[in-house]
Amino acid sequence: MLALVVLPLLVGSALVLAVMLPARLDVSQKRGLESAARTVGSSLRYECLLLGDRAQLMALALANGRSWSQVTADQLAGATDPDGLYAVATIPGVGTQGTRYAPKPLSTSPPAKPCSSTPDPAEKVAAPPKLVERVTLSTSSGDLTVLVVLPITPARVQALVNQAQLKDSRIALRCPGGEVLESTDVGLGDVEQVAPAQAGQPCAVSASATAPAGDASRWWTIAALLGTVFLGGVMVAWLARALTAPIVEISQAARRATAGDLAVRLPEERTDEIGDLARDFNTMSSELEQKIFAVESSRDALRDSVRRVGDALARTHDLDGLLGSLCALAESATGGEVATVWMREGSSLLARVVHPVGTRRPSARRLPPAGNLPGEALRESRWQVSGDASQDPASILGGRMLAAPLLSGDRVLGVIAVERPASLPPFDTDESERLAMIAGPSGVAIDNAMLHRAAQRQSVIDPLTGVGNMRLLTSTLGREVERAQRFDRFVSLLVVDIDGFRGLNDRLGPTVGDGVLTAVAARLAKAVRSVDTVARYGGEEFAVICPELSAHDGMLTAERLVRAFREQPLTVGEHEVEVRVSVGVATWPVHAHSAPELMEAADAAMVTAKNEGRDRAAEAVTRPGPDGPARPENARQV
Repeated sequence: MLALVVLPLLVGSALVLAVMLPARLDVSQKRGLESAARTVGSSLRYECLLLGDRAQLMALALANGRSWSQVTADQLAGATDPDGLYAVATIPGVGTQGTRYAPKPLSTSPPAKPCSSTPDPAEKVAAPPKLVERVTLSTSSGDLTVLVVLPITPARVQALVNQAQLKDSRIALRCPGGEVLESTDVGLGDVEQVAPAQAGQPCAVSASATAPAGDASRWWTIAALLGTVFLGGVMVAWLARALTAPIVEISQAARRATAGDLAVRLPEERTDEIGDLARDFNTMSSELEQKIFAVESSRDALRDSVRRVGDALARTHDLDGLLGSLCALAESATGGEVATVWMREGSSLLARVVHPVGTRRPSARRLPPAGNLPGEALRESRWQVSGDASQDPASILGGRMLAAPLLSGDRVLGVIAVERPASLPPFDTDESERLAMIAGPSGVAIDNAMLHRAAQRQSVIDPLTGVGNMRLLTSTLGREVERAQRFDRFVSLLVVDIDGFRGLNDRLGPTVGDGVLTAVAARLAKAVRSVDTVARYGGEEFAVICPELSAHDGMLTAERLVRAFREQPLTVGEHEVEVRVSVGVATWPVHAHSAPELMEAADAAMVTAKNEGRDRAAEAVTRPGPDGPARPENARQV
């Protein structure tokens, strides 16, 4: 009976394995090649995103008045790519500027379609193909254009393959127009998978390799399996007589273990193979119990880590919260007791967050790039370990220390350091690699949070003068009027216009004119209270929101501003420019019943000051309410 059951199963299994194993190997290889092609394609799309971000940051920096040399030093400082990464910019008032590798003559017209657009398979492109991104900003001086180009060369393809850690695969990029770029690690294979071109990936990616074993290997596999079946048939006769009862007992014990009863044990009196099997079964049951316990513990740890990672991702736009979650996760993953995030500022490191909350900060708040463990991690872009950090100025506990860089692409944003007392063992390689695995993607999240914070600030700041823009003015004025209404207070609005600015601009040039606007904004911000808000209202007009300032005190403030500009000229570069201003004053609720009405009243008062001869201040016309002019009784005179 045992032979009738076992032999057909063995023969059938042998045949199935002989037929399916090679096919399974083929499928597995194709999936691996498809994954390799997609990995390289993802790297191309990531390169495209980095080009777009770099072009956007360069354009914003140039629009904010930074020089071309400063911007290229900041954004292209690490761009020593031998494949010819370059940037070209057209800057209003300066002209077209280019970096190393930029073709001559300089032009901001893209040499190819932007890589973020969907590629056209029929489009002819010049060799070598390129990743291209261009950003154009409209500024008060004209359009500002930044073009960043990265040629795709065989060396770049090989770098993508090395970065993806692909082995035994030959990678080729098939670009529009028939251009083919190949890696050089492995020869041409006869199995190929292709990731088609798409937005961010202008070239199709082909991965190929040599096919697995052929027909001869398949027949050898079948022969070996059939031989095994034959020998198994010989053994079945003897096993059927000698092992049936013990096997039944073992089978029953195995079923109980499968059902969850891991405490089941078999008798170990026999000294033959059955006794060995019983002892092995008992050992397996004991080890299985321990492994299940370890798996459950690991599952709990994994659940906690996933929760912490989710908490960190939920704080993507909250930089301080993100850094705190990163510290907690680093402590949990490495067994550390204290974690510190050091953010890079220039060539030094500044302590940004110390965890747990309430832990004393390091004795050194700012670190040089040498003489300390975080500085070494910054320079080497790799995790560093210290068994004795008692003399390290970055240490808090003076014991064991581990530091890993926070990377975003090729840039090091900072360093995370974890510590534990000298009474505990030093950090080992596994803990160091776990910290590096956490710090790697965390650097990208930190970079996104920093970009989000910068974008938020740019959205409410006038790029030329550095004071608030119209968006900040309207939102702040509406909020202050609502607060004044709720707490029965005044709020005054001053509209300041530069007299004769157009003639000054024509006489001295737009560059000096822009400098005058910046200097006027700086003087206004310095002359008013810290609670007041200065914003750019229009071309040469500014507005000042003054909470809890009555109409009388608003006029005094306006007259003080007029005198300040009249008595002291502005210094703009090498020029000393005499500037006069006309100021209109309106106060809620004396001159208006809402924020928009308050803006209209202050603007009308400014026009009145202009019409009365300029270089003066004028108060808006009172708008009575149902019971006459409203004047809060509890409003303080400031």
